[in-house]
Order: sequence, then C-alpha cells, then structure tokens
Amino acid sequence: MSRTAVTRIMAFGAAIVFCTGCSGGGGGGGSSSPAGPSSSGSTDLNGTWTGTAEDTTGPGSLTWKLAGSGASFSGQLTIVDSQTGITGRGTVTVTASGSSLTFTMNVPSGGFDSPYQACTTTASGSGTLNGTITGTYSGTNSCAGAISSGTLTLNKQ
Repeated sequence: MSRTAVTRIMAFGAAIVFCTGCSGGGGGGGSSSPAGPSSSGSTDLNGTWTGTAEDTTGPGSLTWKLAGSGASFSGQLTIVDSQTGITGRGTVTVTASGSSLTFTMNVPSGGFDSPYQACTTTASGSGTLNGTITGTYSGTNSCAGAISSGTLTLNKQ
C-alpha cells in the first residue's frame, strides 16, 4: 500500500477517535426528541451516535456509543475509512457544558485492522449539540503524522 494511502488511513483513524459504530447494531429505539440540554441544564448524550468525519486524510464513517451523566460521557468509537474500508476501534470521552462539547478520541495499538495494528491515533476537538453533534478536531497518528482540518457530524440513533 502506498505511503499516501497509509497516511490517509492513519490520519482518518485519529479523526475517528469518535465512536463510529462500535460493535452492535444501531437502529431502532431512538429518542422521540432530539438530544440536548434538559430543562435542568444537563445534557443527555447517552446512546449511539453515527455520522461522518472528514479531515486532511479523507472521509469516513464514525460511530460513538456513549454512556454517562451530568457533564461527563465516555464510550466506544468505531471509524471506517470510506476509501479503503479499514476500521479503527477505540474510546471517546466527551465533556458537555450546555450545548458546548469538548472531546478526545483514541485508537490504541491493536485498534486498527491489518496491516496497521501497531499504529495509534489521538485527536481532540470541540463542537456543539443542537439535536446533532457537529464539531472540529485535530490530532496525530503514530504512523501517519498530523491530522488537521477535521470536521464531524453525528446524529443520535
């Protein structure tokens, strides 16, 4: 595989520190109202969020499976590179303050499909929740270097 393909896959992996379709099916049983701050000011991000992420390495699908309460949520993330089909699996942590979010995504060694098992990715960013999570991120991949100009859009399933 070319260095360009490796760089794109690895960088996208960092971007996918979000939780793209971690095992288990999405679908069914969604919320009857959009997620967002409740009348008490807390934000409910619990559940599965799916969508897209794109950065300087290219596009892909992203899934976050989150659990938590108050301002702190964490869970699994899955990313799939749109051009190669390479999947990365890792963790995501999210801190909410009203409709504002900050997040960190990590894919550890062994989290990427072959032949990239030794690669790791970390990305962080910020965004907003208005029924849909939208955000920007940047990070690094141990095999591909810097990841920049990342954008993501996730919808609750």
